[in-house]
Amino acid sequence: MKKGTVVKADEVMPFTPEGYEGQFESKMLIDRTNSASEKLQINQFILKPGCRTEGAIHREPYDEVYYVLSGEAMLHLGEETYDIDKDTIVFIPGGTFHSLDNKSETEVFVLLTIWHTHPEKGVNEVYDLRKETWGKTFRRIGD
Repeated sequence: MKKGTVVKADEVMPFTPEGYEGQFESKMLIDRTNSASEKLQINQFILKPGCRTEGAIHREPYDEVYYVLSGEAMLHLGEETYDIDKDTIVFIPGGTFHSLDNKSETEVFVLLTIWHTHPEKGVNEVYDLRKETWGKTFRRIGD
């Protein structure tokens, strides 16, 4: 029987790629590094006040789901733009452009990103950089 995993997000070390300090943080919460999950991956993404992401397209079959925990943002999804806030869930099909703009100048925007499988190298730049920098994708504060 596989063992479950319990993670407190505030105990996970945030990762920010060089050059993006003060813009966003990414915290890997569940993946194969810290759990028995061979497929599921959950990440907490924190977009700082007034900041935006450059946007990305994850190739098929790498669908992504966002679940908003707090804050307000504009989501650019393909050709459409949506206002999203707490308790909004978003499905992003593989091959679809997506980016975020935090609408607040004072509050962070926080969401979970959920993937049905671990991305191969080249699918998610932040995931790849975290793995290259740390040698793994999950770290607790103080590790």
